[in-house]
Amino acid sequence: MDEYVATNRRNWDERAARHPDTDFYDVEGFLAGESSLYPLEREEFAPFVERESPTILHLQCHFGLDTLSLARAGANEVVGVDFSSVAIEQARDLAAEAGLGDTAAFVEADVLDLDLDRSFDVVYTSYGVLAWLSDPDAWAATVARHLREGGTFYIVENHPVAGVFENVGDDTAELAHPYFADEPMMFDAQGSYADLDAEFEHTEQYEFAHSLGEIVTALAERGLRIESLHEFPWATWRMYEGMSEDDEGRWWLPDDVSVELPLTFSLQATKRTTGRG
Repeated sequence: MDEYVATNRRNWDERAARHPDTDFYDVEGFLAGESSLYPLEREEFAPFVERESPTILHLQCHFGLDTLSLARAGANEVVGVDFSSVAIEQARDLAAEAGLGDTAAFVEADVLDLDLDRSFDVVYTSYGVLAWLSDPDAWAATVARHLREGGTFYIVENHPVAGVFENVGDDTAELAHPYFADEPMMFDAQGSYADLDAEFEHTEQYEFAHSLGEIVTALAERGLRIESLHEFPWATWRMYEGMSEDDEGRWWLPDDVSVELPLTFSLQATKRTTGRG
């Protein structure tokens, strides 16, 4: 497992250095006052942040753009965690530039063995996070360990079903990857979701397939009560060729695809007062 983590860290360190300069992340717009949160999070989660002014732990925060948007949305304190030292350095610099250094802090760590020895009102994570986790039970334990009793966990993420397919169009789709898998899948490719044409030195990465049932069960077994689970037929990036983007930054399957696939899901859960963490 150390080999997988080391390979992924090299991959993400290189991409973290490039991503802040891409149009996908629009750092300039953020510094001008815009939120990086998508309409879904602004509808489902940001009102809670504004109303409750919670303390938030943001797992797998990348270079902190969403972390800092949550700080702006009204969080009392936000702590972002990522295993990439480059991403964390970028996040700290961005927090200082945005004038949010007093509200947001960033920690370099692997979320699977994270222990900050404190609890938060909210644990939050979003988009492209689950595929990097070798052990969903350890991840769920981290969530529960850092969530106060009665606290809220919120995740919005690429739907596991979407990762099975390639070449979706004309009412056909190629079954390319397993939905259930015991071993990681190795990919070797240039580019990233934020810059499809980018060229990198470290192109190998390992991803882990986790079913929706596996994720929900891991959280439930750690004492979290599932409050809602929503599924959506759009993505936040060009997941397949031929997808088109709407005015809200959502990517949809081509019009000639008559059968909708679940491409994104959101889940909210509460830590029960009798749960174990």
